[in-house]
Formats: sequence, C-alpha cells, structure tokens
Amino acid sequence: MALLAPIKNDGSVARARDGDARSMPESGSHLLGSTLDSIDLRNMWRAVWRWRTLVLWTTVALTALAIFVIYRLTPQYTGSAQVLVGLQQVKLGTIQDVLSDLKGDNEMIATEIGIIRSRKLAEKTVTKLNLDNDPEFNPALQSPGLFANLLNSQHLIPQSWLAWFSGSSDANRADNPDENRSTAKIIDIFEDKLKVTSDGRSRIITVSFQSENPITAAQIANTLADAYIVERLDAKFEATKRANIWLADRLNTLRQEVQVTEDAVEKFRNDNGLLRTQNAAMPGGQGMTLTTQQMAQVSTDAITAHTKYLEAQSRLAQLQRSGVTRGGASADVAIKDNNILEVLQSPVIQALRAQEADAQRRGADLAAQYGDKHPKIVNVRAEIAEIRSKIQTEVNRVVDALRNEVATQQAREQGLNQLLAKMKVDAARNDIAEVQLRDLERQAQANRTLYENFLTQFKQTQSQDSFQQPDADIISHAPVPTLPTFPQKPVLILLSALTSFIIGILLALVCQNLDVAIRSMDQVRSLLKVHPLGMVPALGGIRRPGNRPESEVLDRPLSAYAEAIRSIHTNLMLSDVDARPRVVLVTSALPGEGKSTMAMSLAQMVARYGQRVIVIDGDLRRPAVHRLAGVSQKPGLVEWLLNRNALEEVVYSTGPGGIDVIPAGDQPQLPPNLLSSDRFRQLLRGLMERYDMVILDSAPVLAVSDTRILATLAEKTLFVVRWASTSHKVAASALRQLHEAGAQVAGVALMAVDVKAHAKDGFTDSVLYSGRLREYYR
Repeated sequence: MALLAPIKNDGSVARARDGDARSMPESGSHLLGSTLDSIDLRNMWRAVWRWRTLVLWTTVALTALAIFVIYRLTPQYTGSAQVLVGLQQVKLGTIQDVLSDLKGDNEMIATEIGIIRSRKLAEKTVTKLNLDNDPEFNPALQSPGLFANLLNSQHLIPQSWLAWFSGSSDANRADNPDENRSTAKIIDIFEDKLKVTSDGRSRIITVSFQSENPITAAQIANTLADAYIVERLDAKFEATKRANIWLADRLNTLRQEVQVTEDAVEKFRNDNGLLRTQNAAMPGGQGMTLTTQQMAQVSTDAITAHTKYLEAQSRLAQLQRSGVTRGGASADVAIKDNNILEVLQSPVIQALRAQEADAQRRGADLAAQYGDKHPKIVNVRAEIAEIRSKIQTEVNRVVDALRNEVATQQAREQGLNQLLAKMKVDAARNDIAEVQLRDLERQAQANRTLYENFLTQFKQTQSQDSFQQPDADIISHAPVPTLPTFPQKPVLILLSALTSFIIGILLALVCQNLDVAIRSMDQVRSLLKVHPLGMVPALGGIRRPGNRPESEVLDRPLSAYAEAIRSIHTNLMLSDVDARPRVVLVTSALPGEGKSTMAMSLAQMVARYGQRVIVIDGDLRRPAVHRLAGVSQKPGLVEWLLNRNALEEVVYSTGPGGIDVIPAGDQPQLPPNLLSSDRFRQLLRGLMERYDMVILDSAPVLAVSDTRILATLAEKTLFVVRWASTSHKVAASALRQLHEAGAQVAGVALMAVDVKAHAKDGFTDSVLYSGRLREYYR
C-alpha cells in the first residue's frame, strides 16, 4: 500500500511522499481540454495503453479490410506521352501581326496545358477511339455492382433507384435519346483519368492517361497528343485563312480609298491650274508647276530683254558720242573711228570701205599720171563720192536699226515685267491652293503606303498558307505499360496500416473521453479535488469468490484486501491528528458502490486493533448492515428513536469480529425527521462514551437528503466510489452537496478495484497490487 502523507490540521491534504500530486487527467472532457492547452504525451500514452486492445483490433481489422479492398481494386495502367511546345519556326516571310509563335514562358505552358485538357480535344479523342462503346467510360454499359444486385434480388428498393447504386443513371443509359448528356458524362470520366503536367523547368508537357487496359492507356495518350498537334496546325491554318479573308477585304477598301484620294488630288490640281511638269532630277520624278515654270521663263526672258535693251542703248549712246548720227557725221568720220563697232561690223560697210580704198588707190595712181581734171580722175572721185554716199546710207541704216532695237527691247522688257507681275499674283494664289493640294497628296500617299503594306502582308500570308509548321512536337510517344501504376499495394498496405493505427489511437482517445468513470487515485485528486484514502481490490481478483469481503479482514489479515482497509483506516485517523474522528460517516453518490461493505470492513479493522466499534445503519429506506452482519433487521434504530425498544434491544453483537451493530429497523414515514432529532444526537453522544468509534452507514447522497443530515453529525465523512463505475461528475456532484451541508470529508476510497485490469491501464498507482509489491500480500 502506498504511504500517504499526513493530513494537515485544517483537513487539507499534503503531497504524498511517493506520489505525484499534479493534475493527471485520465478520462472525460478534462483529458481533451488539457490536450488542447498543452499536449501531455504521457497521459495520451496511458490512454492508448489502457485501450491497447481496442487499438490493436482496430488496426488489425481496418488493415485487413484495407488489404481486402486493395486486392479487389482494378489495376490501373498509365500511358505517358511527352510534347515539346514553343518550337522555333522556319519563316517564309514576316507575318508577326497575323501569326505569332509560342514563347517558352510559364503562362504559355499553362495555356497549352489547358488546350490539351480542353473538352474539344477530349471529345475528338473519344470519337476517334470509340470510347463511348467502352464500359470503362460509358456507365450505361457497366454491369450492376454487387450491392445493386443484392438489392435487386431482394426487391428492397425501387428499380429506379438501382441505377444510382450501380454507378449509372437513366439519363446515361444506352437507349437514352439525350446523347449530349451521355457524351458529357463520358468526357467527364475521360478528364478524370487524364493528367497533363509540366516540370516547371522546361517546355516539355507530359500527357498521362490512366486506364484499366494498358493498350487503351497508351492509345489515348498518343491520340490526344496527336490531336493537340493537329489542333495547333488547324488553328494556324484557320488563322491564316481568316487573315487572308480580312486582308483581301481590307485591300479592296484601301484600293478604293487610294483611288478616291488620288482622283481628288488630280481634280484639285486641274481645277486650280497646279499642273506639274515631269523632272527626273526631282524626287518622285515631279517637277515644278506649270505656272511656276512659266514665271521662271518669263523672268528669265525679262532679264534677257533688259540686258539686250541696255546693250543696245549703250551702243546707241556710243554712236551718238562718236558723232555718228542719222545724217550727221560723214562717212569718213564713221570709217575713221575704229571703236564704232556697229559700223565696222556691218558687212556692207566693210565691202564699201574696201571699194572706197580700191578707188582711192586707183585715184592716187591716176593722179600721178594725170591731172586733177582728167576724166579718169574725175570718174574715180565720183566713184569714191558714190561709195561714201552708200556708206552714209548704210550708217544711217545701222543707227536706225540700233534705235529700233533699243525701242524694241525696252518694249519687250516692259511687256515681260507686266506679264511677270501678273504671274506673281497667280503664283500667290497657287501657293494657297498648294497647301490644300499637299494635304490631299499626303492623304493619298498615306493610303497608298497602307495599301502597299497590306498588299505585302497579303502576299506573305498567301505564301505562308501553303507552308505551316506546328509550334509543338511529340518527342516521346506513350509505350504500352507493362506494370500497373495503381494500386501500389505495398505502399497502400503500409499507409492503411498506419492509418488504421492512427484511427485506433483516435478511438482510444475518444473512448477515454467517453469513459467518465474514476479509475485511479490520481483522478480522485485531479477531478474530485479531494484526498484519496486508498483503493480496495475486488475480492474476486485476490481469491476465489464466495466469502464476504468484510470477513477477509479477520480470515486473511495479510491479504491485499485487509491491507487496503488498514491503509484507509490509517489515513482516516491521520486526517486530523489533533482530534482523531470517533464518529465516521460512510456514504457514496449512488447505490451499489460498496459503502455498506466498507463500513463493515472498516469496523472489523478497528475491532482487530482491540477497540470497541459499533456500526449504525443510517440507510432507513434500503438498509443492508443487518444482512452483512447476519442479524435481524428489527427492532433497530427506528424503534429506539420512536421509543419502542430499549437500546440494549437494538444493539446486536456480530460474534468473532467483536463489533456491534444497530440495524435500521422498521421503515419510518419521515426518515429525515428521525435522523435530525435530538434523540438521535443523544444516541450518538451515548455511544461515543461506550465505543471508541461509531460508524454510520448512510443512504446515497444523491438519492435522499438523509445523508446530508448525518454528515453534519459525523466528525468525518468517508466517501466511497466504485472503481470504473461511478462517473466523476456524479461523484463531484455528491461531494459538492456534502460540502454545502458542512460535512468534513476525510477523503475518497475506491472500491472493487479489478487489480489485473487496473495494472494494465498503466496508472501510477497500478503498482500497489502488482509487480514486486504483490509479494507483500498473502
């Protein structure tokens, strides 16, 4: 038996010398509450150890069930194909605005994965492989399950419900006219078996498909990958076709716009006289406008006329300064002046001067031969005079021509200047029109440039239309798998065993939580907050059943049962060392917890110490002391309280034990009134003078109010709890009523402890009757 610390003078409990007085929640909501606050692995281990059988069988049963299910699972095979996306394309032209290549980024890869998983490709694959005729994908073709067959054979449920148990529905049967819904269901099953992944570090996408048939798994993976490549090509062809159609429509529109704007330019140019001349030296081969060119020509002509006018005027002035005028200077003067170019340059004058020179030479020759009046000399002189007359005439003609030239050039210059002034006005007006013309030309040029760009793109798309490459490629086709990927039996069995073990532990914790019965002295401390006086082993766990428990104290004084009663008596006496209790109340929360047995056993132990002890049966409604003591029930306490019998007549001796008992007697009408009477108090005072200890066996606290009355009369109250039976909440409620009534509760004694079961639970006080301490009991 554990050695308990002495009880303090104020009745509080000191820490046990060899016990741990910390709160150790072993059951009930207190365990889970403590676990939430701070996980106590030791308490959890105790709970698991206590329910280890449940944990073991739960683990074994669930693991066996899991193994059965695992081996009943249909093997699944996985076919995997790999697709490389974002390939570099061979370009025939620049068409980035119409068709863009894939780039190897995460968003692109995610997009391509979505395309592969699209219902469109799934539907194409289902149609190509005729998966709607495969029971694996079409629930309508599947045979009913075992559960559905059983229900059908027993006719337990309507036929319309069997489809739900067999995994199909009326809407999905083969004869259902709604094919769209059936196809959608097949595609849903197809997508559930499809897995498209990427490793996140490359542009390789893995297309995996799981099926019961390895050939089907490989075929679907390869067919889906091929469908994806074809879909990418079709998308490019479709995009090119749409681009060509759009570009053709756009080109027609732009062509009309170019024609309209160029016609507007020409019409505006013609209306405003802004005709241009071609000039290859200028950009675009365009020259100046006709007005500008004419004005430049007129300006040049005016300058030329002015120059000629000045030149003619200068020559005329020079002739006038030389005296050569019409009818003025003689021919000799004109001939002698070599600076008169207009005269010297005249061919007629030069010929006449030659004739004159010849005539003068002949006259000089004749003058040397003949006299001045010789006819030949006279003829020569007449010839010279005629020649000079002709020279004068020619000079006059030259002067007149020069004067006419001056007048002509002056008039021409004036006319050209007038024309130039007019043309400047026209040019200013044309400049204003030129601004509008240039705006129209810019619009026409912009339309033409846009038209040419679209025409170039149209030619490129036409050339690209017949040469399309996919921007993805299959780098690895799915081979036919030889080993199933599901189920992984060793892994699943291991996980099932681990899961079953965890479920067993959880069940153990749940059972521990649901088990609110008190099983150890540590729980008495932590849950009831009172001092545990000791544990009394069940008699059947120590020796064969048959003898009364209270007789064990006399017959087997060294047995575990006797030692437990002895320990309780010792702790009871030490509950108040200054005034050891002489009136002790033994009670419990509920009937059948062993309080009467405890009262008789405690009395036997006191009697073995050589002290006089008497047991009073205070349970006036369901008395039991007379039966345990082997005496008559009446007359008893009720008869004495009613003054029907003397005290000597109601006190019975039990024989070898040396204890006296007062049975309850006849059942009264109002037991509380009798127990609270002064006559009963007088009885207790009288018995205290004659006996060393008076033990009161009362009714259960929660049953009647009699016990609370007796608790006020007793010096100490011993509260009995049946091991593994009484709820800690029930016991706490009874103790609370006792405390409210003013009872001095000495402690709690656990009755009928199953030694073997208690030892297996792993409590700290389980060593009291097991292991090496067991050798102390006989």
